[in-house]
Amino acid sequence: MEYTAALFDFDGTIANSNELINKTHFTILEELFPGEYTMETVRQFNGPSLSEVYETLVPDRSVEVVAQYRKLNSELHDEMITVFEGVKESLTELKQHGVQLAVISTKRNDMIERGIKVLGLEDLFDLVIGSDSYTHFKPHPEPIYRALAELNAPHNQAIMIGDNAHDIESATNAGIPSVFVEWSQKTKEEIAPYHPTYTVKSMSELTGLIIGEPAEQSAVFEEAPKQ
Repeated sequence: MEYTAALFDFDGTIANSNELINKTHFTILEELFPGEYTMETVRQFNGPSLSEVYETLVPDRSVEVVAQYRKLNSELHDEMITVFEGVKESLTELKQHGVQLAVISTKRNDMIERGIKVLGLEDLFDLVIGSDSYTHFKPHPEPIYRALAELNAPHNQAIMIGDNAHDIESATNAGIPSVFVEWSQKTKEEIAPYHPTYTVKSMSELTGLIIGEPAEQSAVFEEAPKQ
């Protein structure tokens, strides 16, 4: 099937910002809970919104700590963020095929736009949906519904691409197919319980899937249940 709207998560899907996010979380958490976290264990916090993470860990100081996280992350951002292999070329090809491209992220809109500029991806995305654009974070379907409405994209021709369970669940909750990207920090085994519709190993494979000319696919998960 050919899809006419591709909705991308940003961090860990388009942008290789995993080390940036991990380092920021680790630095903040080391101050709060010395010796309790490592660079490996903080990767669990890559995906959920900052408010979700810190309202759970430090409910009485969450606003203050999120502000500290954002300040440090902003200072490190431009030097630590890179683009995953094949992203620009594949997005350009999708654009040439008339596919509408959107970013749906838990990040603030200004930081997504900054990341897009640093990575040299300006003019490729038709829409950016960040945390300033909606009320309910993924896995709620609202961010996807809002993107589809603003793109005026047919619901049955849209697909969500991401690297985290929240992306897959949001797509399932919105009733559209999902793609898990294997360059994620998460493993296929960690994501399998969330039943992504597809999993891909590369951007070129993803491009073929979206435009209806799939290359040899990696293992395909059981299709997510429609709601």
